[in-house]
Amino acid sequence: MMKVIGVIPARYKSSRFPGKPLADICGKSMVWWVYNEAKKVSMFDEVIVATESQIIVDACQKLGMNVMMTSDKHLTGTDRVAEVAQKIEAELYVIIMGDEPLISAADMERLILSISEAEDADAIMLTEQFRQPIDAVNATTIKLAINARGYLIFMSRSVIPYPKEALGYELYKNVGCYALRKEALDFFLQTKPGNIERAEGIELLRLLENHRKVLTVEIDSESMAVDTQKDLERIQRVIGQRLE
Repeated sequence: MMKVIGVIPARYKSSRFPGKPLADICGKSMVWWVYNEAKKVSMFDEVIVATESQIIVDACQKLGMNVMMTSDKHLTGTDRVAEVAQKIEAELYVIIMGDEPLISAADMERLILSISEAEDADAIMLTEQFRQPIDAVNATTIKLAINARGYLIFMSRSVIPYPKEALGYELYKNVGCYALRKEALDFFLQTKPGNIERAEGIELLRLLENHRKVLTVEIDSESMAVDTQKDLERIQRVIGQRLE
């Protein structure tokens, strides 16, 4: 069995929501909920929170969470994970976004199993169908075009495919959990962003622009990213209901 590391990028200096990883959800920080769920994944050899903030390091250590200080120069979560990969050797790095506390251990396990069975995949990501039509026109939500074999064709902040000739098909979005093989992560680190990545502001386009294969795994999930205070309130309600 390959060595698999789970990494949770947790950036304190978010431009839209400063201190977001430490936002309170039912008495625990948001990053704690993500970490606690990731620890349930038996296939992880290790789970690490990667941050640029001493405040987050202190908060994690206080709760017994494995945490690593990384550079404050990283532009993306994948760059932050690449730094972790320089220090901890593994064959697969699963990146669990610290602002999606509803991602389940079962879905992370499906991700790992799926890429272990797809030798031609350089990377893999979770996806689900849109439930809220408003999300399809929200530029913070990444839309996916996927081929019949489940491989990613393109990612965009715009609606793709565009409904010019037909309606009634499903639209797909990314879920904040994806994984890269070590070689693909090294390639990402050594390759400059291309024109499409810079235009869209989506880091995994770096792989697609260079003909790397990204597999998708469709899930049925309640997961949603926390980008605003309103998003946080929705998450608080969901987790509060679960606890009851």
